Amino acid sequence: MRRSKEDAEHTRTAILDAAELVFCDLGVSAATLEAIARKAGVTRGAVYWHFKNKLDLLRALHIRSEPPQKMLIRKAAQEGHSDPLGLLEQAAEEVLLSFEQDAQQQRLFIILNAHMSDAEALAWMQEVNNDMFETLSALIRLSAEQGKLLTDFTPDEIAGILMATMNGLLSEWLRSGRCFSLSDLGNRFLRKQMALFRAPVT
Repeated sequence: MRRSKEDAEHTRTAILDAAELVFCDLGVSAATLEAIARKAGVTRGAVYWHFKNKLDLLRALHIRSEPPQKMLIRKAAQEGHSDPLGLLEQAAEEVLLSFEQDAQQQRLFIILNAHMSDAEALAWMQEVNNDMFETLSALIRLSAEQGKLLTDFTPDEIAGILMATMNGLLSEWLRSGRCFSLSDLGNRFLRKQMALFRAPVT
């Protein structure tokens, strides 16, 4: 029984690895489960045993590449934090460094930002983006309630700016052929940007 579970987990991992490569090369819309099965060296039935469809695969890929910082931010937004902006700044810096070093995260970003014609996949991506936006807004709202946020921007506006900044940095770094240090330049820029949102200490 133990061996069977290990074999099943090995097959599942192989399918996910293959799906990541096929989705990255062809895009989610053009990829087929048959192509993924061939890439993984398994039957199409094995793919269906572990995953219902391409969206199920996409969700699984997203879960396994989700950075731990996202969970920390979500927990802080729900339970409170003494320095919300400081936590966001630190988390963003860690995400940039991790992304710079992890080809798997890079491939998932390419997959999620490629054109998709699949309505279900698009709806799911919208849910993912909305969840991130709401989490950031909630955490930034805590900073406003603590009197640590300037009133030039609303929490929702700052959440949008931060998401645009992170996505822009990752996109440009990949598009430019990694011609600059994502962690160094990105972190220096983020620190200056976050300083614009903080209320002066009195």
